[in-house]
Amino acid sequence: MNVWQLENNRFLVVVNAAGGELSSLRDKSTGREWLWQPQPGVWNNSATQLFPVVGALIHEGLRVDNRHLPLPAHGFLRHQTFTCLEQGVNHLLLEACSTSETLGVWPWCWRIQLRLMLHEFGVSVTQRVFNDDRQPFLYSIGWHPGFALPVSSQTGWQVKFGELAVRGPFPTRNRTLVTEDLTRTTQSFALTEAAFREGAIYFGDCQQQQIRVCSPDGTIVMTLETAEYDWLALWGVPGADLLCIEPLAGTTDAPDFDGTVEKKRGIRLLAPNQSQRFSVKLRFTVDACEGD
Repeated sequence: MNVWQLENNRFLVVVNAAGGELSSLRDKSTGREWLWQPQPGVWNNSATQLFPVVGALIHEGLRVDNRHLPLPAHGFLRHQTFTCLEQGVNHLLLEACSTSETLGVWPWCWRIQLRLMLHEFGVSVTQRVFNDDRQPFLYSIGWHPGFALPVSSQTGWQVKFGELAVRGPFPTRNRTLVTEDLTRTTQSFALTEAAFREGAIYFGDCQQQQIRVCSPDGTIVMTLETAEYDWLALWGVPGADLLCIEPLAGTTDAPDFDGTVEKKRGIRLLAPNQSQRFSVKLRFTVDACEGD
């Protein structure tokens, strides 16, 4: 099977075997498609998974034990084929694991399980990484969904954080990230025409946060509830009604990063026979932006 569907009274979700990517999240009552639909020249994905690295690699890979491991930006998970371990009407458990091809560029045995659960309010997504190797490994992981919201055709959209301020905003330049002023905090970010002119915007201390996307009249259109992810990136394409909200365990490279895996910002250590989980919940307001 190349795709799976989940459905409840309100939502219909389509998930691809390729990359375990959500390709549709449709509100049946309004016909609204919440996920961005691929457009060449804008963004040709809908909701990609990132592993074992997040963001761009200025050395086109990482150095591990004096060996250069060639890795693409965002890693290779988005190019792997997932299989189904369990499926119900409103839940799905998928899995991808290391292959001879991945072992050639990242020499550890791993598994990723992706669990999706439909709720009345939206969907929860959990990534769980397993170390099936005899050695510990270092990694980053994340989720890169894009949402079809009129953030370009309407002015005044904002992203608001919870009661606790987050660190940032930290802008990127040429897909690299400098976090010089770590004392800078914010509780909101305006989605202006120029917001993503240079690239993604990062925020730190984002674990256990409620990130709310608000329309120009102040309506909370959608909420993203993070759990273990400690970074968040916002990204869009100027002129496009696209907003990516990316919960991440790790970041794109610093411009002065020397390529050594132990020094990569946000990197995680996973011991043999251990696993770590990362989850997020999406809530969508009923009838929000209907007809936009």
